[in-house]
Amino acid sequence: MQKVLSILVTVLLVISFSSTVMAAGNWRKGKKVFKAECMNCHKRGGEAKRIKLNKKTKAGWTKFFSSGYEADHAALWSDLSDEQREHLIKYFHKYAKDDKATHLGCG
Repeated sequence: MQKVLSILVTVLLVISFSSTVMAAGNWRKGKKVFKAECMNCHKRGGEAKRIKLNKKTKAGWTKFFSSGYEADHAALWSDLSDEQREHLIKYFHKYAKDDKATHLGCG
């Protein structure tokens, strides 16, 4: 009985931890948002300058998204859900200059 209870507690902890992580954003979903929404303008030959995700640090991208970014992209930003915005920021953070895990470009 004690073994079953400890397994149950472990499973519940894993589930609660994974839901917390997912709430913070998912970079893969952010990549899909980026490709579907941002790449319409931010592409080679597009009407806006191409975005290089590894040109800013995570703090730089956080500051960018929180300091008047919406003014230039108001229509798009208001169309995105809070969840989509979190995913997008997670994607930008994944390829930021100071992320040691990946420096492969913007995926």
